[in-house]
Amino acid sequence: MAPMKLIHLLHRYLSVALTFFQSIISCLFDDNNHRILHFLEYPILIKFVDAILSLYFWVFCDLRPITVDIDGDSTVHFWVSGHRKFERKNLVMLHGYGGNSKWQFVHQVADLSKSFNVFIPDMVFFGKSYSKRSDRSVEMQARCVGLGMVKGLGVGRFSVYSISYGGFVAYRMAEIWPETVEKVVIVSSGVGFTEEQKTAEMKKYGDRDLSEILVPRSPHDLRLLVRASMNTGLTHFEWVPDFVLSQFIAVMYEKNRKELIELAKNLLATEENPDLPAIKQETLIVWGENDKIFPVQFAHGLRRLLPNSRLEIIKEIGHAVNIEAPGALNNFIISFVLDR
Repeated sequence: MAPMKLIHLLHRYLSVALTFFQSIISCLFDDNNHRILHFLEYPILIKFVDAILSLYFWVFCDLRPITVDIDGDSTVHFWVSGHRKFERKNLVMLHGYGGNSKWQFVHQVADLSKSFNVFIPDMVFFGKSYSKRSDRSVEMQARCVGLGMVKGLGVGRFSVYSISYGGFVAYRMAEIWPETVEKVVIVSSGVGFTEEQKTAEMKKYGDRDLSEILVPRSPHDLRLLVRASMNTGLTHFEWVPDFVLSQFIAVMYEKNRKELIELAKNLLATEENPDLPAIKQETLIVWGENDKIFPVQFAHGLRRLLPNSRLEIIKEIGHAVNIEAPGALNNFIISFVLDR
């Protein structure tokens, strides 16, 4: 059985077992017995799965964790290929909102690590990356990742694959280091969207602050985010109990909640340049046909902006292409970056 299937089965069995255990405890003890019930709130399941993912990255994908000090005030945590091969191209993988890099790229990393020397950062305030600085801009993220690659890890040339929020960062990296960034893959990202488009998309959520949805506080908020992000696979998500989602929120968002919200607010408040300059790099744009976060017309707009680009649309898939169609996405990335 493939390693990923084992992980999924283990995750499912643990979830069912803990749900059953919680039901028994609730029957045996009244509401005053807070001490035992408090144990169930500790995010043991998510911490355990996160540890399993680290083991998967290390053992099955030959990746190693390393933290790079950028400027004395900022650090970026990377997963990097343990045995870099000279003949392989270097690929940086930039995640979006929705957890650290391990959770977002777990469906892709095994195949991509066989074709590239991969470098997977947790962007600042996600996972184990952090900054003491007050800057919350995309520019800050781009410079931290870029300097981490060039000065921290000594990588002179690389391509960048990015999804959602990571697409904004990748685009800025390509602008800052045109000779260092070779090719760019942008997946499901609102790069270049106009103020009119931004306003229209935000109206879909009524009076809700979109930054609060991107950084959920409750299982209800997390379910809303997942439903907006995915077009398939929701049946499996619906059975996940609320206490598991609460644990996920505690592990992924609570430590840097304030900073993550500030990052989102900065992105949403930034006025887009109506004359956004086209990056020079050859660019692959990949989109889910049924993306509800950044509808597919955003992809066509980005394609028109970038003459040196091509667009691939995956049918019946939503915003989270990396989760819903990782195989197809990997094939596009590999063939594009390696000119196959």
